[in-house]
Parts: sequence; C-alpha cells; structure tokens
Amino acid sequence: MSASWWLGNLLAYSVQVALVVGTGGLAAAALRLKQPRVVLAYWQALLGACLLLPLLEPWQRLDFAPAGGAATIIRTQGGGVDSLVSLFPLHDWVLLVLATGAGLGLMRLALGLFRLNHYKRTALRIAPLPGALREAQALVGVKPTFYFSERVSVPVTFGWLDPAVVLPAPFERMEESYQRAIACHELLHVARRDWMMNLLEEVVLTLFWFHPAIWWTIRNIRLGREQVVDSQVVMLTEARKPYLHALLEIAVASRAMPLPAPLFLVESQLARRVASLVKEVRMSKRRLIASLVIALAVLVATGWWAVKTFRLTVPAGTPLSVKSASIGSAAQPAMKYDIGKVYEVGGDVTAPVPIYKPEPAYTKEARAVKLQGTDVFWIVVDTSGNVADVGPLRSVGKGLDENAIETLRTWKFKPAMKKGKPVPVKAVVEVSFRLF
Repeated sequence: MSASWWLGNLLAYSVQVALVVGTGGLAAAALRLKQPRVVLAYWQALLGACLLLPLLEPWQRLDFAPAGGAATIIRTQGGGVDSLVSLFPLHDWVLLVLATGAGLGLMRLALGLFRLNHYKRTALRIAPLPGALREAQALVGVKPTFYFSERVSVPVTFGWLDPAVVLPAPFERMEESYQRAIACHELLHVARRDWMMNLLEEVVLTLFWFHPAIWWTIRNIRLGREQVVDSQVVMLTEARKPYLHALLEIAVASRAMPLPAPLFLVESQLARRVASLVKEVRMSKRRLIASLVIALAVLVATGWWAVKTFRLTVPAGTPLSVKSASIGSAAQPAMKYDIGKVYEVGGDVTAPVPIYKPEPAYTKEARAVKLQGTDVFWIVVDTSGNVADVGPLRSVGKGLDENAIETLRTWKFKPAMKKGKPVPVKAVVEVSFRLF
C-alpha cells in the first residue's frame, strides 16, 4: 500500500478525532460536567471512542489499490537531463517524520521505564514503616513497598505485580498528617491500578504525538483521575486541610519529571485540583443523566457526520505501480495548452515538484483479461502547479489510458521556477499497470 494511501487515511482519521474531541470538550463545558468521577469516565469514554473509530465506521471501498511506488517525471520537453527520479515524494517525507516522532517517543518511554527501575534499585527501602504509612495502608488496604530517594522530588508510584512507591527525601521531615495524606494518595493509585492506565496512555501519546486533540484528551483524563484520588483521600482521612497543605508543600520542592508513572503533583493541574477540593461540585442525579444523554447525542451526531464526510478508504484490488524508465524519442502530438512559451527544465529553470499524486483506477475490463502494460504521457504543468494539458505517447487500452489521463489532470505540483518566478514546463510521465 502506498504512502499516499496511508497518509490520506491518517489525515481523514485525524480530522475525525479532532471533530469528536472538540465537540466533546464544548459539550462538557456547556453542560458543566465537573464532578471528578463523571469527568474521568467521560474523557476516558471519549478517548476510547476516538481509538475505536476505525473499527466502528464503514470504510469506503475502492475499486483499485493504490500504487506502491512514487510517481516520477522521467523526461522534460527537450530531453534535458533534469529529472525528479531522485526526489522523495512529499507524503513519504511526512510519513517519515511521523514515524520518526513515534520512534523517538517509544525511546523516550523506554528511557522513562529504565529510569523508574534505576530509582527503585538505588533507593532506600523503608523498613520498618513509620506510623503514618502503616495507618495509610490500613485505610486503603494495599501494601506496596515504600522507598526513599534523593533522585525524585515528588512521590512516584509504579509497578504491576510488585508495585513500588518512591518518596522524595523531604517526605521524612513532613508533619505526620501530611505524610498520611500523601501515602493514601499513592496507595489509592496502587489500588486502582493506575500505573497500567498511565502506561497505556503514554503509548497512545507516543503514537499520536502529532495530534493536539489526543494530548488534550489524555490531559483531561489525568486531571480527572487525580481529582478522583484527591476526593477519596479526603474521604478516607477526613483531613482536607492537611492534604491541601501537603499539595502546596510538594509544589514548592517539585521539578519536572517526565516519567511514565502517576505523579503526586503536576504543577499545571495544581490550581484546578485545589479548586475541586475547596469547592465540591454536586449535580442531581436527574440533571447528571440528562447532561450525559445530551452529550452522547451530540457526540454521536458529530461522529456520524465526521465519518461520513472524512471517510477512510480500503483498497479492493491489485496494487498499481508507477515507475520511472527511459523512453524513446517518440513523436509527440500537438499540445492544446496555449499560454505562450513552455519551458524546458535545465539551466535556470527548476523542475516542478509533485505534491499530490493520486493513482488511476484499474478498470474491470483490464482486470478481467489480466491486462498489464505501461502508459506514457506528456503533461504540461502551468504556473499554478496544475496539469494544464495531457497527451498520450504510448497506450495500453481497456480504459486504462482514459483513467490515467483523468487522474493525471488532478495532480498538483510545486511549479517550475525561472529566476524566482513560476513558469510552465512540459514533462513526460510513465504509469505502469501491474497485476501481482
């Protein structure tokens, strides 16, 4: 499958996600969904819907498969030596950048996991536990291993089968009520299995590093998760004020820690967490149900419109390939394009650069008789980068020539330039139809 097919589907899917998330955010704000549990469940459902969109929507089936190779200009009008064979197509560059970003993100995630294990190996295990930590364990009902580390500035919780809580060194000097509150917070993360959820979210962020809507969604999920844990801590300890003071005290000593683990404090979310603790938000059951039903209806309508308007496509036939090759000096038919002089590439005239190259359909007639062959065309690229004229130099038949001409007319180029100004040029293109 070609890079243009992948990029086209990725772009359509990205627009779908942006529309759904944008509408979801507006709906949440308009309906004033602020209860932590509701907010967390809402944004998690929104993220799940976005990730499942490709499975839930009908894909538009094409009657051909995209080509596997890059379309190439193989000869300019006068037989000049300038060629675009060596150019890397724009969509290939974009996909390379996206893949590189995801690869670097995975490396960053792996480095974060390594750092977590390093912190654990170099940390000092706390044994026996002080009274505040034992009381917190009794309140929450889980018993991970606690550590002290000079390398962390905020509490860090991670691990699935053998969970660990790494506490910063200043924790030891805090008041006992602060210690109890912080320990309850971390233990609740362990009890809720938030480590795995955080890790899965990191993977999603890595794969969709380029999409601000995904970042915003996961940011809201993590804020909602912390607000849920905050409210549970206050309910368990019945000590709202010490917990608020603990948040502020950690904030003073904290520094940025890009780790794949739930952190006690993310400074950018501090104000909203404090506001949620200071002023509890309540909604009646009837109003809550009505708000969620309205939000669901709006999101379903938006999602339906998005997948209908920006459809994903799936190939149904055999791939086409567009290759470069040399051609003979066949007589060229008269051109219909009449704008004055049509330049040759070379000297101070640069070659046009293809930026949009959809591939022609394989006709049913050609596929039925398993016809294969190569069409060769001349094209004129005007000063706007459009294909102004097309003519055949070598034909295959069975409707493939007509499909190729129709498709070539939709190509877009960065126009040829002469002394900084766009000029019209003529080039020769070869399109190979192959059944594999």
